[in-house]
Amino acid sequence: MPDPQKLENLTSLGLTRYEAAVYLSLLERQDFTPSQVATRAQVPRQRIYDVLASLCDRGLCVERRSGRQRLFQAVDPSNALPNLVQEKQRQYEAEIARQNQQTKELVTALAPLYLAGHKTQDPLAYIEVLSEPNRIVERGSNLAQSAEESIIVFFTYPSLLGYEEGLKLVKNPLERGITYRSIYEYSIWEDPSSRDFIRQCQEWGQEVRFVPEVPFKMQLFDKRTILLSLQDPLVSTPSFTALSINHPGLAKMLQIAFETLWGQGTVDPQGVDPHQLI
Repeated sequence: MPDPQKLENLTSLGLTRYEAAVYLSLLERQDFTPSQVATRAQVPRQRIYDVLASLCDRGLCVERRSGRQRLFQAVDPSNALPNLVQEKQRQYEAEIARQNQQTKELVTALAPLYLAGHKTQDPLAYIEVLSEPNRIVERGSNLAQSAEESIIVFFTYPSLLGYEEGLKLVKNPLERGITYRSIYEYSIWEDPSSRDFIRQCQEWGQEVRFVPEVPFKMQLFDKRTILLSLQDPLVSTPSFTALSINHPGLAKMLQIAFETLWGQGTVDPQGVDPHQLI
């Protein structure tokens, strides 16, 4: 039985397992009849002639006749095996050439599709829907930290942020000198922790107004990037969906709405002396 490792090495050069087994068997003596090598290589008799013909075509064995008898003998490995490598190299180069040509044809066919697709903008590409609380908080934090000029806010409960998280979100822009204005609902002042929160933000420089009601939660960054946090009206428990929008026209309209509500608001949420709020 042919050596398994030698079989594997020959098949790695491109021979079939039958071809490798027959070639190894032919090496063992000067010549074999087809039936002898079939037995030696453990190749089915009905396959041996095809295998021998393939080996002859590939230069690994030669056929000779002794009378009416057909005999086959192996070609010296030092000549036969380099020919196998060269054959494999030719096949590889032919395949690479075919793939290169196919690639050129695909580039020609697909380039117009790419150009057409990139000339057409998605009509909703400026809107991103955020449905997970963590993503909403992360987006708001990133936008606040990257703001360069101003932040304006419509604020109402419920909030996705805790007390400390909220303070951290406000403090960073104020420390960088960003103009930061917030409009709160009167009802928020009834909560002691909210009063502490608002007073702390004012101490850091946030400007505040109070109104009876704000239409929705909104943050507008540098008059161009909007984060709308919308409470689901069909459920009683907090369930937010946020829209992150980059749209100059909508940003301008929300800025106008904010300034209108800001002008209607007051720094006095309960009729107390405004200086007591800071």
